[in-house]
Amino acid sequence: MKLHSLINFVLFQAVWFLSLLLEGKSLLFSAIVIVLMFYLSKQKKQDALLLLKALPIALLLEYISVELGLLAFKVDPFPLWLVFLWAALLLSLNTSMHFLSRLKFWQVFVVCLVFAPASYWAGARFNVIDLGLPLWQFWLAYGAMWSAAFTFIVLINQKIKSIIPPT
Repeated sequence: MKLHSLINFVLFQAVWFLSLLLEGKSLLFSAIVIVLMFYLSKQKKQDALLLLKALPIALLLEYISVELGLLAFKVDPFPLWLVFLWAALLLSLNTSMHFLSRLKFWQVFVVCLVFAPASYWAGARFNVIDLGLPLWQFWLAYGAMWSAAFTFIVLINQKIKSIIPPT
């Protein structure tokens, strides 16, 4: 892994842990890390457009999930730290998670289905979210929704890359 990708990965993990450990108190620190992630980006135009197009999709996913009772947060419908966490995740898509762009869409879906719900399960273990279903049911239901949304985001990202050349 290149140093640039490693730094991006560490910065994303910093936002993840800040969010889970500090929740609402993480916002300033997370914002600084996200600005740093964007500053270090080698594809600022692509990342900016990805944030603009994909963040609403991600937040709609979270809103629908809350409305369906799949998960619940201490703040309704979801806390601001989750928005920051999604922004950091999206800023990692073209750098430390670049490998996803080399996979076929069905493979992206499967990878997300296997791994994405684990992040929310960890959130439940940290008592920052409540899962609305038994773990295996949550993993399948929410995992399928999350995987579909993120696979769509990967598709959007590929379209952005085909339109905007890297800087």
